[in-house]
Amino acid sequence: MGEVQVQALRGVDLDLFAGEFVVLLGASGSGKSTLLNILGGLDVASAGRVWYRDQELTRANDALLTEYRRKHVGFVFQFYNLIPSLTARENVAVVTEIAEDPMPPEEALALVELRERQDHFPAQLSGGEQQ
Repeated sequence: MGEVQVQALRGVDLDLFAGEFVVLLGASGSGKSTLLNILGGLDVASAGRVWYRDQELTRANDALLTEYRRKHVGFVFQFYNLIPSLTARENVAVVTEIAEDPMPPEEALALVELRERQDHFPAQLSGGEQQ
């Protein structure tokens, strides 16, 4: 069998501006996650163009996309991708170590009111706490 081509997104023309609050609403399978993954530099569009300020992301190499994600993108994944053998503090440290201007893990956890849970493992945290 040959590959089946699926058009996940068609006719998208979107401008986003600093300070805006935007909601993507649509039925399951309508392309919301695909659009977010493309805008976040996790996936590459097979057609069309994606720009961030004066930088075209559709032609960016892996190093440029990594820099873009580190400096400009934040994700809260539906599945948390935590490392089960690491504590909450250690999981946050994995991310803060690659940041350009890292925040101490303890400070990041305090911002979301989880300082008291920093030595707990993912299995000991609720779904909301894991996010």
